[in-house]
Amino acid sequence: MKIRRPSSEFRSSIFNSGLRTKSAKPVFSVSWPIHPKILVAIALMCLSLTGFFVCRHWACRSELFRVSQVLMKGCNHLTEEEVLQLSDVTAQDNLLSLDLKSIATSIEAHPWVHTVEVKRKLPDHLMITIKEHTPVALLNSDKMYLLDEQGKIIDELSTKEPISLPIITGIDPKNIKNHQIQKALELISMASKGARTLGVNNISQIDIAKRDTLILITDDSGIPFHFDTENLSAQFSKAEKVLYQLYRSGIYKKATKVELDYGPGQALASLKH
Repeated sequence: MKIRRPSSEFRSSIFNSGLRTKSAKPVFSVSWPIHPKILVAIALMCLSLTGFFVCRHWACRSELFRVSQVLMKGCNHLTEEEVLQLSDVTAQDNLLSLDLKSIATSIEAHPWVHTVEVKRKLPDHLMITIKEHTPVALLNSDKMYLLDEQGKIIDELSTKEPISLPIITGIDPKNIKNHQIQKALELISMASKGARTLGVNNISQIDIAKRDTLILITDDSGIPFHFDTENLSAQFSKAEKVLYQLYRSGIYKKATKVELDYGPGQALASLKH
């Protein structure tokens, strides 16, 4: 039997037909239809953002929000003119375009300013509330300085300023951050709380020249009270009791010195003969 081979034309036809069949296979694909409500939501969001930025741009240029008045509270040592100059706010500024944090930082740079709060009051008012440092003592060094309760130098004392505060003396001008200053301020703080026998108004000065020793001198008769720097609260309590006994016995003016560091629970009052 003879097997008849297919002609070359036929073989080629079969091969080409196979290619066509292979390329005709369908490609797998997935489509994710977007719900119309989502499209509407996206469109509304875009419109809202556009409207917001347009309104903001208009408001930041509108005469309606032009600063007409700056209201201030808490100015005691500082004048309102000084605060206004520090804020750098003018009547040409738009209230909504002001950088409130930057304004507060500029005002806080002044040595008398402790904290600042800056707020808008629509449509055209700016409110600045200041809390100033409170001087509690004078520091007699190379110059006379005002100190706050933290021992921070607020300012140099002006000769035109009548002020009655305890004076801290005996400090080296090169060592103004001496820890003895903090101890002296502790005594002043104790004396300023409530009605005291040894009140802050009866403290003329506190000398800190000697290491680990504070010498408090009363204002009325100049009696020196010697403290050590340990357990000041207990010593201050002793000082008030001794002072009360000196007043009560009528020998207050004869006292020349009171040593509170004499011993536990004890004090020594020296008297004139």
